[in-house]
Amino acid sequence: MLLRKVSCQDSGYDCKFVVQSENVDELVEMVQMHAEGTHDMQVSEAEVRSLAVDA
Repeated sequence: MLLRKVSCQDSGYDCKFVVQSENVDELVEMVQMHAEGTHDMQVSEAEVRSLAVDA
């Protein structure tokens, strides 16, 4: 499997959150939980998938 990564800083936020996973569903879940809990925002699965890059 391919390791994928999402970073708040890469998305333009002043936040050091980075998550990596081979499981895209897990990556989506972790990013959504972080976005809601830390930034008080909702992100769709499609948005997270579009932010994910090869790690």
